[in-house]
Amino acid sequence: MTALRSAWLKSHWATKLRKKVLGSQQGSRAFYEWALDLQSLNALLYGNPTHLSDIQLWSQLKANICDELTIPMLRAKLADDLTLKEWIKEVKHLDDEYLEDLASQRQIAEEIHRSSKRNTTTTKTSSSSSKMYNTSSPRLGSLTETECALLMMKHKGCFKCRKFYVSHQSKDCTDGAPDATSYKTLTEDDANAAKPKAKPVAAVGPVGAVMPSSILDDRSSDEDDMCIAPFETAHLMWPCLLMGPSCESPEHFDALIDHGSHLVLIDKDVVK
Repeated sequence: MTALRSAWLKSHWATKLRKKVLGSQQGSRAFYEWALDLQSLNALLYGNPTHLSDIQLWSQLKANICDELTIPMLRAKLADDLTLKEWIKEVKHLDDEYLEDLASQRQIAEEIHRSSKRNTTTTKTSSSSSKMYNTSSPRLGSLTETECALLMMKHKGCFKCRKFYVSHQSKDCTDGAPDATSYKTLTEDDANAAKPKAKPVAAVGPVGAVMPSSILDDRSSDEDDMCIAPFETAHLMWPCLLMGPSCESPEHFDALIDHGSHLVLIDKDVVK
């Protein structure tokens, strides 16, 4: 047998086969199928120093079992005195239960998917039927070039609700499209009618005050030509209208114009 192996098998075949056994993992395969496969490969190494003992093969199976089966195996608390064959049989039962649960969950998921697909198809059919029945209802036509120019360029309008002088755009509009049955093509008159009215603002301009004074004509030296100013002059009041951000209408005020002292307080003796 040794001569036959040397003649027909590749060099280092035993080492390569042992490496394959040690590197094998269960993955998505059924546990019993994977365990039988490892035992078959290990049987080919019988009589060779690379052959794995039952304890070594047992350790290999435990180390590379899938994660989904590890927790159920630990919870089962299998007896320590089981042989390799008995242990494989017990783990096979746990794996069969796991596979049955997995198949059941997959079946439920597929049923939910099919049910959802049927409901979606029914909804689409109902929607299509509703559209067919509503074909006779009027539809809102597209904006004309004139309407677009009025809304966009001149009067700060919205293309969706088709209103002038609004503070939003089409993407932010919450008013919705106008009723197609009562809609009329927009005109310049409609835009002017929607234009907000300007609030009156009182105009304030510079104010000049002319006070009486005592002036002598340069061309006259006669005392009779002297103009004597009055001792007291009246206050100058300016009736005006004031507007502000918090006022809804103009307020009336009598403003006092600052023209200096209204009394002549100069003593003759002081002057002399």
